[in-house]
Amino acid sequence: MAAVPSCPELMRLFLVSQLLGLAAIAIAVLSACDAPSAPQAVGAAVAPSPQIESPLPDAVAATVARLREVAATGSYRDLARMASETPGFRSNAGGMSHQDYWYLKLRTGDWPMAQVERLLSYRYALTETAQGKVYIWPWLATLSGEEITPAAGRDIDRMLGEGQAEALRAGEIWPGYVLGIAEDGTWLYFVSGSG
Repeated sequence: MAAVPSCPELMRLFLVSQLLGLAAIAIAVLSACDAPSAPQAVGAAVAPSPQIESPLPDAVAATVARLREVAATGSYRDLARMASETPGFRSNAGGMSHQDYWYLKLRTGDWPMAQVERLLSYRYALTETAQGKVYIWPWLATLSGEEITPAAGRDIDRMLGEGQAEALRAGEIWPGYVLGIAEDGTWLYFVSGSG
């Protein structure tokens, strides 16, 4: 007489048969599926980078070198003297002198020299204006809302703070600093969206 399996053994046999059945069904379903498509890059920029000419023209490079020197070893007064060499130079929208405005910024903890040095560490954009070519730092400040790619948006948020890219896409003005130098080396402006 054959031995009757015990209850735990019957349960094990039942579970094994169920698992084998599920495996057979899974194999049948998967074999009927198409192969997955090639992976797509998520959030990859699909827009061309801003026009960048490298190296900078000699006159622009000389102004950049001078600004870097003032930023590293000078004061807000040195920046103001340099700005005063350009008639119509823009440092603020409040009508203050460059020196007074930058002194006010300095007193609030917003060091103009550090901001100049920081801006010049970013890539620049080259724009065509009625007065000729202008080199603008940072290049991100030249983007319109619809030109802000996911990659540029992340850079903007790192530079200006979380949510700033979305605000710019919604039509807000650039809240950070912008620096512009004409192709002849004339320093045209160093302004902030808040000033």
